[in-house]
Amino acid sequence: MDCRKFLYTAALGVGLSATINVGVTQADTLRFAVGFPSGAPIEAAKKYAESVKENTNNEHSVKIYELSLLNHSEMSSGISQGMADLGYLLTAYSPSDYPHSNLGADMSMQTALQDDVLGREGYAYSGAMLEYIMLNCPECQNEFSSNNQVYTSVVSTPAYVMFCNEPVKSAEDLKGKRMRISGAPWARWVKDFGGSPVALPVTEVYEALEQGVVDCTFLSPTELTNFNLIDVVKNITTDVPGGLYAAGGAATLNRDTWNRFNDEEKEAMLKAGSVMAAYVTFLYQEQAHSDMEKARSKGINIIEADSDLLERSREFIKSDLEFIPEFYSGEYGIDSKRTRELADTMSSLIKKWNGLVGDIETADQLAELYWSEVYSKLEPSSYGK
Repeated sequence: MDCRKFLYTAALGVGLSATINVGVTQADTLRFAVGFPSGAPIEAAKKYAESVKENTNNEHSVKIYELSLLNHSEMSSGISQGMADLGYLLTAYSPSDYPHSNLGADMSMQTALQDDVLGREGYAYSGAMLEYIMLNCPECQNEFSSNNQVYTSVVSTPAYVMFCNEPVKSAEDLKGKRMRISGAPWARWVKDFGGSPVALPVTEVYEALEQGVVDCTFLSPTELTNFNLIDVVKNITTDVPGGLYAAGGAATLNRDTWNRFNDEEKEAMLKAGSVMAAYVTFLYQEQAHSDMEKARSKGINIIEADSDLLERSREFIKSDLEFIPEFYSGEYGIDSKRTRELADTMSSLIKKWNGLVGDIETADQLAELYWSEVYSKLEPSSYGK
C-alpha cells in the first residue's frame, strides 16, 4: 500500500483550519527510485519527470532518487510495498516472479543474427519488448499485477561486446576462459565454446578483471565509463557475443498509485512511459558510441572476431533460440506449447521492429514510434487492472 502522508491544507487568515485527505488525483510528487548514480537511466528519468509534469498540467511531479531509496535487488518488493511510487525495475533480479516477461528478454541474442540494425539493436528490442508485454502477453501483465505493479516502460541496453584481459579473436581463444556473464543465454554460449561462466554483480567486475578472477566479461560499451572499466579493460571484441539486456521495466508503477489516477492521468503516465523508454534506449546507444571512442583514444585494443568464431556463434544462437522456450517450460512449470507460442511471437516482433527503426535519428522520434505502434493501442481505463 502507498505509505505517503496525505497533504494538509489550512484556511489561513480566517481562524479556520481543515485537514483534507487527497489522493494522487490532486497535485502530488511521485517518488521514482532509480538504482544508478548517473548515466542514461538518470538522464532518461529526468525527461520522464518533465513529461509527467507537462502532460498532467503540473498536477503531478516526479522526484528522482538516485541510488538512494531502493537498490536493484530491493526494487521489486519496494515498488510492490509502496516504498516508491515507481522504480527502474530489473526483472532478472527476481526471475521466478517474471518468467514470461524474462522469456522475451532472453531472446535478445537473435539480434546478432541480422546486420540491418547495427548500432540500433536497442531501439528495435525496446519496441519489441513493449509490444510483447503490453499487447501480446497477458501472462506478463499478470506477473506485474501479482506484484502490485503496472508496467509502463522498458529497459534495453546496446548490444553486448566482450571486455577481456587478453585478446580474443577466435574460438580457440575462448577455451578455458573464465567469463563473467549477464544471464543464462550467455552462460550457455560460454560453455559451448569451452569456457567457464562466472556470475558476478556488475559492481564487482572492475576488481575481478583487475585481479584476474575473470578473463572476460560481457557487457554493453556503456559500462566502460559507468563502472570505470575503461581503466582495467585491455581488449574489446566488438561482434561477439551479441544480445543485450532487456529484462526490466524502466518506469514500473506501484499499482495502488496507478489506480488512484483518473483515465486522463493514466494516459499521461503512459505518454511519459514512452518518453522514458525512448530516452533510456537512445541515450544508452549514444553513450556506447562515445565510450568506444574513448576506448580507442586510451589505446585499448579493439578486435573483430574472425569469420569462424562469428559463424559458430550464429549457429549456437540459432539452436539456443529453439531451446529457450523449453528451458522456461521446465524451469518454471509453464505449458510448453505456450512458451513456444510466446517465443514465436517475440521472434516475429524482433524482426518487425528491426524494420521500423532504420530512420530514427532522435530520441523524440523514437518516443513517437513507440507511442504510435504500442502505447496508443492501450485503453488507459482498463490497462493495469
